[in-house]
Amino acid sequence: MADQPTQPNKRAGSLARGKESAHQILLPGVKMDLAVVVLLLACLWFIVAVADLSRAGEVAALLGGSVLICGWLVWRTQAAMRRIRRSAGEAGDGQKQK
Repeated sequence: MADQPTQPNKRAGSLARGKESAHQILLPGVKMDLAVVVLLLACLWFIVAVADLSRAGEVAALLGGSVLICGWLVWRTQAAMRRIRRSAGEAGDGQKQK
């Protein structure tokens, strides 16, 4: 075993983060948004459970709230991805100019 050449483990780092540090990642904000979404959906479910609505009203309220909140989360995720692409493009341009 000691005679085998050691090669660096290519999978040692996080697949999600690559080689960047946690401070350079722009997605923790999206993680926080996801936590807020889960809390909002739980509150919506509680309100619908307590309110005196028909079955169709309950479904409409839960479906409508879920679609709105998921759309907002998709919008925030796309905005974060645009920031990542923009910062990667600026970093790439700076390296090419040197």
